[in-house]
Amino acid sequence: MPATVYLVTGGARSGKSSYAQRLAESICPNPVYLATSKVWDDDFAGRVKKHQNERGDAWTTIEEPMTPSAHKEEFAGRAILVDCLTLWLTNYMMEEGVFTEPDKDKDATNNDGDATTCTTEASDRALEKIKAEFDALISQWNATFVFVTNEIGSGLHGESNASRKFVDSQGWFNQHVANKANMVVHMVAGQPNIIKDFAAEKRSPLKAPGSDELKERQVLDKFLSSRDLTMDSKGYFLVKLDHEKGIIRASYHSCIVNDKGEVCDIHGNKLSCHGNNRPEPMKTFEARTAKELTVQIFERWEHAAELVSVGHAAYIGRESQKAEQCLFAGEFYQQD
Repeated sequence: MPATVYLVTGGARSGKSSYAQRLAESICPNPVYLATSKVWDDDFAGRVKKHQNERGDAWTTIEEPMTPSAHKEEFAGRAILVDCLTLWLTNYMMEEGVFTEPDKDKDATNNDGDATTCTTEASDRALEKIKAEFDALISQWNATFVFVTNEIGSGLHGESNASRKFVDSQGWFNQHVANKANMVVHMVAGQPNIIKDFAAEKRSPLKAPGSDELKERQVLDKFLSSRDLTMDSKGYFLVKLDHEKGIIRASYHSCIVNDKGEVCDIHGNKLSCHGNNRPEPMKTFEARTAKELTVQIFERWEHAAELVSVGHAAYIGRESQKAEQCLFAGEFYQQD
């Protein structure tokens, strides 16, 4: 199974990089920034520095102009922002001799047939090589890639043969990536336009339960909600919805008591009380979906192994699913 792939495209200053960065940050707490560019001059160095300052300490930066698939071990379980495909393709074009460093375009003044043929062959080789490397990169199932590219074909017609071949190759490469992408976003004046979305899941339709079956399930759910549950001696969870923010909020409340008889955290520090005389929660989690909530609690919370029991896991699993359904439906949620 290949990786999940997002493609963000648009013209210069269309908001591509900002949107792609927000997307990566919204789905991953420790994203990777894969820089494909080479720094050619002071102006470009300034742009690189600006983007670095806009990214926080949670980001890991990897500079790789040619073969990012060599870094697969660092990509596992993370979101990778690849910025951008245009500069990545430029590196392959230079490698194949289509053109050299900026301001040294050898082909720009060559219009004879031999030069044109050589440029065409070189650009074809570059395109095939980068497509193969892209396919190798996204073969990793446990990674999510956010690619940024440019719609350079929407601009002026290239003056030189090399420039025209680059525009063509960029267009074909964009098509290749878009064909493999799960979602494609076209940025215009800072506004995202989704031009390709995730394909709908195709499943065999389930038989709709009859009225008797629905009533039986309702009675069963009521019975299971009213049964006695033994509270964990270390603490408990409270789950609420914030419809205004569109989130599920789960708070862990400690039942641990220190030598002074005070409710405390795992380190023995007293927890202060709020308005209703209940100690403040030891930890509060906020998530947009049930899956995000359970990942935060059971995979990312440093005290999960010490405080969360199997009973907690089963309970939070059930409650988070119910809370998500109520959140999406705009309905009232009542915790069991």
